[in-house]
Amino acid sequence: MIKVKSLLNLGPSAEKGRIWSGVEKIFFESSSKKTFATPDEKEAFRFKYLDWYAKHHPESFFIALEDNFVPLGYICGVADTRLHADLAALHPWFAVFADCFERFPAHLHINCSESSRGHGLGSTLLTVFENHMKSQNAPGIHLVTSPEARNVGFYDKNGYKFTKTVEWKGTTLLLMGKSL
Repeated sequence: MIKVKSLLNLGPSAEKGRIWSGVEKIFFESSSKKTFATPDEKEAFRFKYLDWYAKHHPESFFIALEDNFVPLGYICGVADTRLHADLAALHPWFAVFADCFERFPAHLHINCSESSRGHGLGSTLLTVFENHMKSQNAPGIHLVTSPEARNVGFYDKNGYKFTKTVEWKGTTLLLMGKSL
């Protein structure tokens, strides 16, 4: 049986290190960036999209676990992007979407292991996260991807209908939003 747990409530401390190692594995397997010039570049990438959220908002970080504490996926984010200048410094492209943040202030990152995709786990994680954001009074959630990414159909299927496309430093970015 799969359980979704908050990073704050993972269970026995002996399992926490193993769980986090599994989350990191899913993060790098799911990432479109596969090569890094240096170990420091790899660590900065992980911090930007994963560790920052665990450190600053563990209450908004959820992990789907099998009975044996093996992570299958995770979702993390914040209730209001506008309140985090340090996060905006990590993601300077946030500025090009600033006009969307009043309607969709919360944002998320989600990844599932390859073996668990296509079985409803991502939708379950979205539901848990969306309910958490509703409890934080967030009126909407956004995410940023690219128009050609494989995840666009998944987000659309899960109600992320608002879209805005922007060119940023030679890359096309797509913001998708959902009202809560």
